Amino acid sequence: MRAMRVSAIIVILGSLVVGFVLDREPRTFDEFAAVDRLGVPSTSSGTWFCPGGSGEGGPAVVGIEIVNAGTEPATAEVAALGSTAGDQSSTQVALPPGERVAIALPELAPDSEWVGAVVEVDSSMVIVEQSHEGPTGTDRSTCATRAGASFVVTDGATRVLSDGEEMTLLLLNPFQEDAVVDISFVADVGPDSLDAVVVPGQQLVAINVTDEVTVARRVAASLDVIAGRLSVGRVQTRESESLRGLAVTPAVVDGAEVSVLPILGTGQTIDTVTVTNPHGTEAAEVDLEILTDGSVSPDPIELTVRPGRTVRIDMSTEDRLGELGAFSLMARSLNGIPVAVMLESSAGLATEGVPGTAAVVGIDGASKMWIAPMEGGAGSLAVVNPSLTSIATVEVSVVDGEGQRLALSLELGPGRRTTIPVSEIGEGRPIVIVEATAPVIVGRDLTGFTSRQLLAGAAVGEVTPLSRIE
Repeated sequence: MRAMRVSAIIVILGSLVVGFVLDREPRTFDEFAAVDRLGVPSTSSGTWFCPGGSGEGGPAVVGIEIVNAGTEPATAEVAALGSTAGDQSSTQVALPPGERVAIALPELAPDSEWVGAVVEVDSSMVIVEQSHEGPTGTDRSTCATRAGASFVVTDGATRVLSDGEEMTLLLLNPFQEDAVVDISFVADVGPDSLDAVVVPGQQLVAINVTDEVTVARRVAASLDVIAGRLSVGRVQTRESESLRGLAVTPAVVDGAEVSVLPILGTGQTIDTVTVTNPHGTEAAEVDLEILTDGSVSPDPIELTVRPGRTVRIDMSTEDRLGELGAFSLMARSLNGIPVAVMLESSAGLATEGVPGTAAVVGIDGASKMWIAPMEGGAGSLAVVNPSLTSIATVEVSVVDGEGQRLALSLELGPGRRTTIPVSEIGEGRPIVIVEATAPVIVGRDLTGFTSRQLLAGAAVGEVTPLSRIE
C-alpha cells in the first residue's frame, strides 16, 4: 500500500507540473467534461462516459446503444477503453434519424476483462446507453455526461458462497492523466478501505469488492478522487436458490439535497430503498415523500441518517403504501445535508412476475425535455412533477425514420406523477420524447417477458436541481 501512495504522490506532482508547462495540447475529453453535483445525464455536453462492464464470458457483458432521437442524421465517435493497458480502439458510427445503433464493446477491446467507453456525438438529440448480459440476468443504464471527484454507492452484497452475491466497482478514467482515488467501505461486517488506488489515464480499473469486504450482507462505498476525475459504476450479481439477478448502476455523484425515485410499487416485487449520508459529521434529517397519481398522499417516512451511515427501508413493511399501486418517492434532506439514494427492486424465482433484480439511483434534476427509449412487453414510462406550486402540461411523442409524432398529452398537478404503459405510446421499441411546460422527471420501467430494468431518461437542454424547484 505504501508503494501505491508513492505512485499517488508522483501522479499529483506530475499533474501540477503539467498544469504549468503545457500551453496548448491536442483536444482531449477534459474540454467537454462538466463538473458539478448533478448526476442527471444531459445531452448538452455532447460527450458520454460509459463505465462499462465485462468482456466476453464475464458476469455483465457490455454493449452500448446510441440512440438518435432527432429528425436529422448524426454521427458518433466511440472510443473503447479496456482494463488492460493499451487495449483501446475507436470507431465512427453514422446515426440515421429515429434509429438505434448497437456496438459490442468487447470487440473493440478484445484483450480486456472489463471495458468501458467514451462516446462523442454531434447532436443534442442523441443519447448513449449501456446494456449488460450475463449468466444471472440482463440490465440497462444511461451513460454519464459528467465526470466527478466524489461518488457514493449506497448498497451491495458480497456473500458469494451462500447467495452468489458479488460486487464490482468500475472506475473509468477517460482523461490523459492518471487519477488517484481513496475508497471507503462500510459494511455489516465492519469498515474497510483502499487508499491511493491509481487509475491510469484512458483506462478502466475494476475493483472486486467481494475480495476486499467478504461475506457482507450489506456494503456501501464512498469514493474520494484526490487527483483527476472519474466515471464510476457498480456491478452487482446475485445467484441463489431463490433469487437470480444482475444490476448495473451508476454511482451517485456526491449526493443531493433532493432526489426522486420515479417508479415503486408496480407489482409483486420487494422494493428496498437505501439512503446514505457520506458527508461531514452531521446527521441528515430526511423525509421520504410519497408522490401519487391521486389527490391524497400518505405522510412521509421520516429518517435520521448518521454521518457515514446508510439506512435501509423495506418498502413492503410500510402497510399504508400497499393500496397505492405505483408511486414515486422524493427524498428531501430537511437540514441540507446531501444524501445518496438508490432503489433495488427484486422478485424471487418463485414469484408470478418477472424474476430478477433491477436498481436505479435517485434522479436529482428536472428538465422540460427528456429522451426515453423504451422496450416492448409490459414496460411503462413514469413522469413526475416535482413542483409543489406549478402545473405541468406534458406531451409524449414518438420519433422514427419518418419523423416525430404526438402520442398523447396530459396534465400533472403540483407534486403529482403518472405511469404510462408503453402499449399506449407505440409498438416495438419506441424512441420516446417527453416535453413539458415546467421541469419534470422521467423514469422508465423496462419490463419485458424475461427481464426488468429501472432507469431514468436523459435530459435535453437545461437541467434544474430539484433543490431549487418550489
